[in-house]
Amino acid sequence: MKLVSINNYRGAAARPRLLPVQLWCTLLFLLFMGAEAVAAGYQPDLMVRLASEGDASYLGGGLFESSALTQTKSGPAFPGKAALFLVLLKNAGDAPDSFLLRGSWNDNGLTVRYLDEGGADRAPLLSGSGYATGTLAPGASASFLVQVTPTALPLGASYRVTVSAASASDAARSDQVKTETIACSVTPAVTISVPQDNWGFPGSVVNYPYTVTNVGSSSNSFTLSVTSNSSWPGSIYADDGAGGGIAADGVRQSGESRESASTGPLAPGAAYRFFVAVGIPESSVNRTRTETRLAVTGAGASGADQVTTSAIAAVITVAESVRNLTRGGPFTASADALPGDTLQYRMTITNSGSAPATSVGIDSALPGSTVSLPGSLWVGTSSGGDGPPCAAAECGWVRESAGIIVARLGQGATDAAGGSLLPGKTLYVYFRVQVE
Repeated sequence: MKLVSINNYRGAAARPRLLPVQLWCTLLFLLFMGAEAVAAGYQPDLMVRLASEGDASYLGGGLFESSALTQTKSGPAFPGKAALFLVLLKNAGDAPDSFLLRGSWNDNGLTVRYLDEGGADRAPLLSGSGYATGTLAPGASASFLVQVTPTALPLGASYRVTVSAASASDAARSDQVKTETIACSVTPAVTISVPQDNWGFPGSVVNYPYTVTNVGSSSNSFTLSVTSNSSWPGSIYADDGAGGGIAADGVRQSGESRESASTGPLAPGAAYRFFVAVGIPESSVNRTRTETRLAVTGAGASGADQVTTSAIAAVITVAESVRNLTRGGPFTASADALPGDTLQYRMTITNSGSAPATSVGIDSALPGSTVSLPGSLWVGTSSGGDGPPCAAAECGWVRESAGIIVARLGQGATDAAGGSLLPGKTLYVYFRVQVE
């Protein structure tokens, strides 16, 4: 009996504890399921940007309007060219959903196309019963291109195209964006930079950096060509940074060797950089020059520029004169002398060119029937023959060797080679001989 009584007590005591726990768990489960059901929602999110802009320019993300007030994007359209907008549809709900899209279609003076990601035009559906998208997972998106082409709108007029999206699961959940197309005229125009005239050495190439900018109101492409009034070659090369250089920096690198005959399409405000390269022939003499003309031609707009390229080179002249020190008199082209007379010779070396002369040297035989006088050879900067000798490091040196006057002249002259003589500078080599 006690055993039964104990069993009954245990059975009765267990129920009050287990039943509330079961009910509590069941209630939590139902509440949890109910919360999920309440939180579940459907919401389309439409965004719009110009097709020429990046994704960061999308307008309207996270903003839901049944009638677009702030989600509006404006863009220009030119005769024969559409205004292009990109519309992005995103499933902003937390459940898979499909959406019904509606939008304006063709109207007086206007043609509208809606191209999906596959390139199909959905305009007839959007303007009619609507275009149903496929099912989009939460956070997934689809985009389409809106092309708005004015055909008869007056200049400056604008036309608004609205695009709406509604949830297929809850039609009350919707969003709308708006595009505004402004009819613009085409005003072609171009500007060309103007580099300074330049010079170079014979055998070198002078590079002129140019920038052509489309300052018109629509896209344009410009052909490039050069002509010259001489046989000096002229070419056009792209400033593209090829070979490890920097593109569009105005400094031609060794790898920038792609010839260019066109800018390619340039959007309004876009620029194209290139070089006009003018070659100076090896045979060119000092101060010869050529004019090179650049022509830039586009649809309805053109321009030109001309540069002058000059060759600069050293021009070394050597003049000899003599005076009779025994009988007196100035330096002249020749002098009368008798055996035993002492003569002083002067060689005048002048750089009358536009560039430094390098490796300046003279090897000249002694006049006939004479012998050189030791210690009488020197280099100076005075034409009178009575000034101090010039330092060898600045002017060079002279000596007699086996009947030959050997002079290595200019700044930096060595035993092996002459130095540099700047434009406009004159040096004088003096030596004395005795008539035999």
